Amino acid sequence: DGEFSGRENIYLKCNLMGMNDDEIKKLEPAIVDFADIGDYIDQPVRTYSSGMKARLGFAINANVEPEILIVDEALSVGDKNFKQKCKKKVAEIMNSGDVTFLFVTHALETAKEFCTRGIVMEKGKIIFDGEINKAIEVYGRL
Repeated sequence: DGEFSGRENIYLKCNLMGMNDDEIKKLEPAIVDFADIGDYIDQPVRTYSSGMKARLGFAINANVEPEILIVDEALSVGDKNFKQKCKKKVAEIMNSGDVTFLFVTHALETAKEFCTRGIVMEKGKIIFDGEINKAIEVYGRL
């Protein structure tokens, strides 16, 4: 919600995911720390840049121990340090247990880091579904 602060949006998003306020309060410091947007966390989200919004969204979704994590080019936002922090967090999540990770990207090297399977789409249709290196090869021919 653009009128809510970043902190209020943490509670909103986590409440929508079924968490209670006590659970959110425990996660809040980790989310705020990960987003690393300083005092903006208490400012209305409408004042955020698109990168700051992406940082907050990723921080929330990556810290709630998701069963499914969908990342749409989020690893391409922000500065180099934030990108590295995101990659490390995704690796931690994937190594922690049964998490389905859906990664939408054009960053082929990053896809190879995280994925064993790739789906290539063209004009909304699946043209390949299989091993990641082969998917990258197919994508490269488009």
